[in-house]
Amino acid sequence: MVAKQHGKVVMAKVDTDGHTDFAMEYEVLALPTVPAIKNGDVVDKFVGFKDQLEASLKKPIG
Repeated sequence: MVAKQHGKVVMAKVDTDGHTDFAMEYEVLALPTVPAIKNGDVVDKFVGFKDQLEASLKKPIG
């Protein structure tokens, strides 16, 4: 799904055990948590994956 955005979206996997500061900053309380970040601000966040991912991709690029 990310590849279909033709470079408008970048997805990264973060080891929250090794980067607890990231987990705290973005309020990751369960996995998978996927924050959509644009210009340093969280514009959307969801816990879960497949169905929510497609809808969330539209917010930072829309």
